[in-house]
Amino acid sequence: MTARIETMRVNGGLEVTRLVTNDTNIVVPAEVNGIPVVSLGNMFLRDSHGSGNRNLMIPASVVTASPEALVSMSGLRSITYLGDFETFNSFNWEVCTDCQVNCADGFSFSFLAGYKMSFPTFDDELLGSHQRISEGTVMARLTNPVHLTDENREKYTRYMKARTVPMAEHAIFENDMNSLKSIIETALLDEDDLKILLEKSVRSGRTSSTSVIMTTLNVLHSRT
Repeated sequence: MTARIETMRVNGGLEVTRLVTNDTNIVVPAEVNGIPVVSLGNMFLRDSHGSGNRNLMIPASVVTASPEALVSMSGLRSITYLGDFETFNSFNWEVCTDCQVNCADGFSFSFLAGYKMSFPTFDDELLGSHQRISEGTVMARLTNPVHLTDENREKYTRYMKARTVPMAEHAIFENDMNSLKSIIETALLDEDDLKILLEKSVRSGRTSSTSVIMTTLNVLHSRT
Protein backbone atom coordinates (compact mmCIF):
# COMPACT_ATOMS: atom_id res chain seq x y z
CA MET A 1 0.00 0.00 0.00
CA THR A 2 1.28 3.47 -0.87
CA ALA A 3 1.29 5.74 2.14
CA ARG A 4 -0.97 8.79 2.05
CA ILE A 5 0.37 11.80 3.88
CA GLU A 6 -1.64 14.80 5.01
CA THR A 7 0.04 17.97 6.23
CA MET A 8 -0.60 21.53 7.34
CA ARG A 9 1.61 24.59 7.68
CA VAL A 10 3.02 25.41 11.13
CA ASN A 11 5.82 27.62 12.37
CA GLY A 12 9.05 26.43 10.82
CA GLY A 13 7.57 24.09 8.24
CA LEU A 14 4.94 21.34 8.04
CA GLU A 15 3.10 19.18 10.52
CA VAL A 16 2.10 15.69 9.41
CA THR A 17 -1.49 15.60 10.53
CA ARG A 18 -2.11 12.08 9.24
CA LEU A 19 -0.06 9.28 7.71
CA VAL A 20 -2.25 6.52 6.34
CA THR A 21 -0.38 3.26 5.77
CA ASN A 22 -0.27 -0.37 6.82
CA ASP A 23 3.35 -0.79 5.72
CA THR A 24 5.83 -2.62 7.92
CA ASN A 25 8.50 0.05 7.51
CA ILE A 26 7.06 3.53 7.98
CA VAL A 27 9.30 6.44 7.02
CA VAL A 28 8.38 10.03 7.81
CA PRO A 29 9.81 12.29 5.08
CA ALA A 30 12.20 15.03 6.12
CA GLU A 31 10.41 17.38 3.74
CA VAL A 32 7.38 17.57 1.49
CA ASN A 33 7.62 19.64 -1.69
CA GLY A 34 10.78 21.22 -0.37
CA ILE A 35 9.23 22.27 2.96
CA PRO A 36 10.70 20.64 6.11
CA VAL A 37 8.55 18.38 8.25
CA VAL A 38 8.92 19.66 11.81
CA SER A 39 5.95 18.25 13.72
CA LEU A 40 3.65 15.23 14.06
CA GLY A 41 0.01 15.89 14.93
CA ASN A 42 -2.37 14.11 17.29
CA MET A 43 -3.82 11.97 14.48
CA PHE A 44 -0.42 11.14 12.92
CA LEU A 45 -0.64 7.33 13.20
CA ARG A 46 -3.57 7.05 15.57
CA ASP A 47 -5.52 3.81 15.08
CA SER A 48 -3.08 2.72 12.36
CA HIS A 49 -3.10 -1.05 11.93
CA GLY A 50 -0.65 -3.34 10.19
CA SER A 51 1.64 -6.31 10.75
CA GLY A 52 2.86 -7.25 14.21
CA ASN A 53 6.40 -6.09 13.53
CA ARG A 54 6.29 -2.49 12.33
CA ASN A 55 9.14 0.00 12.35
CA LEU A 56 8.94 3.80 12.35
CA MET A 57 11.73 6.13 11.20
CA ILE A 58 11.52 9.83 12.06
CA PRO A 59 13.87 12.48 10.66
CA ALA A 60 15.78 14.89 12.89
CA SER A 61 13.79 17.75 11.37
CA VAL A 62 10.83 16.66 13.53
CA VAL A 63 11.22 18.48 16.85
CA THR A 64 7.66 18.45 18.22
CA ALA A 65 4.96 15.81 18.36
CA SER A 66 1.58 15.34 19.98
CA PRO A 67 1.53 12.85 22.91
CA GLU A 68 -1.52 11.31 21.20
CA ALA A 69 0.18 10.74 17.83
CA LEU A 70 0.44 6.93 18.27
CA VAL A 71 -2.72 6.23 20.29
CA SER A 72 -4.15 2.76 19.46
CA MET A 73 -1.51 2.13 16.80
CA SER A 74 -0.88 -1.60 16.50
CA GLY A 75 2.25 -3.63 15.83
CA LEU A 76 4.89 -0.97 16.44
CA ARG A 77 8.10 -2.70 17.58
CA SER A 78 10.82 -0.15 16.93
CA ILE A 79 11.32 3.59 16.46
CA THR A 80 14.43 5.13 14.99
CA TYR A 81 14.69 8.86 15.60
CA LEU A 82 17.46 10.60 13.69
CA GLY A 83 17.62 13.36 16.28
CA ASP A 84 18.66 13.31 19.95
CA PHE A 85 16.89 11.58 22.82
CA GLU A 86 16.21 14.84 24.68
CA THR A 87 13.89 15.83 21.84
CA PHE A 88 12.30 12.38 21.56
CA ASN A 89 11.74 12.36 25.32
CA SER A 90 9.56 15.45 24.97
CA PHE A 91 7.14 13.58 22.68
CA ASN A 92 5.85 11.67 25.72
CA TRP A 93 4.55 8.80 23.59
CA GLU A 94 2.99 5.53 24.66
CA VAL A 95 2.26 2.42 22.59
CA CYS A 96 0.49 -0.87 23.26
CA THR A 97 3.49 -3.05 22.34
CA ASP A 98 7.04 -3.36 23.66
CA CYS A 99 9.05 -0.93 21.55
CA GLN A 100 12.77 -0.47 20.98
CA VAL A 101 13.76 3.20 20.64
CA ASN A 102 17.06 4.17 19.02
CA CYS A 103 18.24 7.76 18.62
CA ALA A 104 21.06 9.21 16.57
CA ASP A 105 22.95 10.33 19.69
CA GLY A 106 23.46 6.69 20.72
CA PHE A 107 20.52 6.36 23.10
CA SER A 108 18.85 2.94 22.97
CA PHE A 109 16.18 1.48 25.24
CA SER A 110 13.43 -1.11 25.05
CA PHE A 111 10.28 0.49 26.44
CA LEU A 112 7.49 -1.71 27.76
CA ALA A 113 3.96 -1.80 26.41
CA GLY A 114 1.54 0.54 28.12
CA TYR A 115 4.18 2.79 29.70
CA LYS A 116 5.28 6.24 28.62
CA MET A 117 8.36 6.27 26.38
CA SER A 118 9.67 9.20 28.38
CA PHE A 119 11.79 9.58 31.50
CA PRO A 120 11.26 9.89 34.41
CA THR A 121 7.58 9.10 33.76
CA PHE A 122 8.43 5.57 32.58
CA ASP A 123 10.24 4.84 35.86
CA ASP A 124 7.52 6.40 37.99
CA GLU A 125 4.80 4.35 36.29
CA LEU A 126 6.76 1.08 36.28
CA LEU A 127 7.87 1.26 39.89
CA GLY A 128 4.37 2.26 40.99
CA SER A 129 2.63 -0.54 39.11
CA HIS A 130 3.35 -3.30 41.69
CA GLN A 131 4.05 -5.63 38.76
CA ARG A 132 7.13 -7.85 38.61
CA ILE A 133 9.86 -5.96 36.78
CA SER A 134 12.28 -7.90 34.62
CA GLU A 135 15.89 -7.85 35.71
CA GLY A 136 16.85 -6.83 32.18
CA THR A 137 14.79 -3.66 32.37
CA VAL A 138 16.21 -2.71 35.76
CA MET A 139 19.75 -3.38 34.56
CA ALA A 140 19.14 -1.25 31.49
CA ARG A 141 18.02 1.67 33.63
CA LEU A 142 20.87 1.39 36.12
CA THR A 143 23.49 1.18 33.37
CA ASN A 144 21.82 3.79 31.17
CA PRO A 145 20.46 6.24 33.78
CA VAL A 146 19.14 8.98 31.52
CA HIS A 147 16.87 11.21 33.67
CA LEU A 148 16.95 8.57 36.43
CA THR A 149 16.03 10.34 39.68
CA ASP A 150 17.80 9.52 42.93
CA GLU A 151 14.54 8.19 44.35
CA ASN A 152 13.92 5.84 41.43
CA ARG A 153 17.55 4.72 41.40
CA GLU A 154 17.20 3.71 45.05
CA LYS A 155 13.99 1.79 44.31
CA TYR A 156 15.57 -0.07 41.37
CA THR A 157 18.64 -0.81 43.48
CA ARG A 158 16.57 -2.30 46.31
CA TYR A 159 14.61 -4.37 43.81
CA MET A 160 17.77 -5.77 42.24
CA LYS A 161 19.98 -6.30 45.26
CA ALA A 162 18.71 -9.76 46.15
CA ARG A 163 18.79 -10.85 42.50
CA THR A 164 22.24 -9.61 41.52
CA VAL A 165 24.49 -12.38 42.85
CA PRO A 166 22.43 -15.24 41.32
CA MET A 167 22.40 -13.36 38.01
CA ALA A 168 26.17 -12.92 38.14
CA GLU A 169 26.65 -16.62 38.98
CA HIS A 170 24.52 -17.56 35.98
CA ALA A 171 26.56 -15.26 33.73
CA ILE A 172 29.78 -16.90 34.97
CA PHE A 173 28.58 -20.44 34.34
CA GLU A 174 27.22 -19.47 30.91
CA ASN A 175 30.48 -17.65 30.13
CA ASP A 176 28.40 -14.58 29.28
CA MET A 177 30.90 -11.78 29.78
CA ASN A 178 28.65 -9.03 28.44
CA SER A 179 26.02 -9.80 31.06
CA LEU A 180 28.61 -10.14 33.81
CA LYS A 181 30.16 -6.78 32.95
CA SER A 182 26.71 -5.14 32.85
CA ILE A 183 25.92 -6.54 36.30
CA ILE A 184 29.22 -5.28 37.70
CA GLU A 185 28.62 -1.83 36.16
CA THR A 186 25.48 -1.42 38.26
CA ALA A 187 27.72 -1.26 41.36
CA LEU A 188 25.26 -3.51 43.23
CA LEU A 189 27.96 -6.03 44.05
CA ASP A 190 30.12 -5.18 47.06
CA GLU A 191 33.63 -6.50 47.67
CA ASP A 192 32.42 -9.56 49.59
CA ASP A 193 30.03 -10.45 46.75
CA LEU A 194 32.86 -10.16 44.23
CA LYS A 195 35.17 -12.38 46.31
CA ILE A 196 32.49 -15.08 46.48
CA LEU A 197 31.97 -14.86 42.73
CA LEU A 198 35.72 -14.96 42.12
CA GLU A 199 36.04 -18.18 44.11
CA LYS A 200 33.22 -19.80 42.15
CA SER A 201 34.68 -18.61 38.88
CA VAL A 202 38.13 -20.03 39.70
CA ARG A 203 36.66 -23.36 40.83
CA SER A 204 34.64 -23.67 37.64
CA GLY A 205 37.67 -22.87 35.47
CA ARG A 206 36.09 -19.81 33.87
CA THR A 207 39.20 -17.79 33.00
CA SER A 208 37.37 -14.91 31.31
CA SER A 209 35.07 -14.20 34.24
CA THR A 210 37.94 -14.67 36.68
CA SER A 211 39.88 -11.96 34.84
CA VAL A 212 36.89 -9.59 34.83
CA ILE A 213 36.22 -10.01 38.54
CA MET A 214 39.88 -9.68 39.50
CA THR A 215 40.16 -6.48 37.48
CA THR A 216 37.12 -5.09 39.27
CA LEU A 217 38.53 -5.98 42.68
CA ASN A 218 41.86 -4.35 41.79
CA VAL A 219 40.04 -1.17 40.79
CA LEU A 220 38.15 -1.17 44.10
CA HIS A 221 41.40 -1.60 46.05
CA SER A 222 43.10 1.19 44.12
CA ARG A 223 40.37 3.61 45.22
CA THR A 224 40.88 2.86 48.92
